[in-house]
Amino acid sequence: MRIHDAADVQYLLKKTGRVLSPNQRIVVMLYASSEQRPDGTVMIKASTLAATAGMTPPVLSRTRKELLEAGWLEVTGSVGSVKHYRLAPTLFEDRGQAGRHLRAVGS
Repeated sequence: MRIHDAADVQYLLKKTGRVLSPNQRIVVMLYASSEQRPDGTVMIKASTLAATAGMTPPVLSRTRKELLEAGWLEVTGSVGSVKHYRLAPTLFEDRGQAGRHLRAVGS
């Protein structure tokens, strides 16, 4: 899922409300608003993402691990020891075409 407009922001806020912690919601929004490859993978360094969110890198890493375990993020590959992540497309299928887009491109 990629944020394109205010409707996308509202959708994500509703989808994550009362389900995720504030830090988890911030990380989901961060991944959704970051530049993505066609399959949804975010290639930005964790330290850059942490700085953008006003978090320390360990807090971002811990939060990302929680989201990974909860099924909100998935690993899409790695280069050496650096893993790449994307928001899990299956979580956004209720959005219709917008939710299916990443799956269609990534298949």
